[in-house]
Amino acid sequence: MYKLLALDMDGTLLNGKKVITEEVSTQLKKLNENQIDVTLATGRFPASVWLHAKKLELKCPLVALNGSVILDAKSGEALRTTSIEKDVLYKIATFFEKENVYFHFYGYNILVVEEINEMNQRWALGNVVMNSNYELLSKNYEDQLKHFSLNKVGKLSEFVENDNLPIFKVTVINDDVEVVDRLYNEVKEWPELNITRTGKRRFDINAAGVSKKSALIDVCQDRNIRREEVVAVGDYDNDIEMIQWAGLGVAMGNGNNAVKDIADTITLSNEEDGVAEVVKKYFK
Repeated sequence: MYKLLALDMDGTLLNGKKVITEEVSTQLKKLNENQIDVTLATGRFPASVWLHAKKLELKCPLVALNGSVILDAKSGEALRTTSIEKDVLYKIATFFEKENVYFHFYGYNILVVEEINEMNQRWALGNVVMNSNYELLSKNYEDQLKHFSLNKVGKLSEFVENDNLPIFKVTVINDDVEVVDRLYNEVKEWPELNITRTGKRRFDINAAGVSKKSALIDVCQDRNIRREEVVAVGDYDNDIEMIQWAGLGVAMGNGNNAVKDIADTITLSNEEDGVAEVVKKYFK
């Protein structure tokens, strides 16, 4: 019998419009009623994970920023964190500044950027619990946006030298896929880091040893849940480790081939309520 369902968010829990569908919500709430733990394991901000968990009435600790943060589902406060060491962060910043590519830092619900642009200005909006009745405009989500902040600091290497804000994740974004591939292949060899692809034009950087898998292991140890009792569901490269580790690893129908190749089974897509299908099939 499975005791924990671990879900990625984008491309998994959420459909293409970033919405939790009625069917998915209904099935997950049934698990809650049956005392089955459900957690979210994502690269998103802690506040985003917490807000979505509140909507689903989840009680299990949650995993944010690719495993660098484990947070309480009730309060949204950190239970455990693993930041990137200051000297490593400086090495990252100087490297990407020389490469002249865009990157930004994630603090605890703080996005740290060199300059504000059209993309990062709307970053927080991409983390709210979407309501299909409301257009994605700041005025419609003010109550949620208060949990996020955007911090313009100028040159990020200088910020690292002069500030002690804990940074849990770095994201690199570039429209040139060849550039992203080259940089990814170079920094993934750095032993101080764990690098995961999160899209064709981007990748994430965490401290070495940090992953959704490592965080789930901690959550399971605290709740006396064995690996064999875990179902993990995801769609992209940063889900691979937890899918391989779980007793049952599930790839979304919309997942990439790398995830599908290593999964134990494949469910329907996120447009077809694939998560709800997992619940109905494996949590009877």
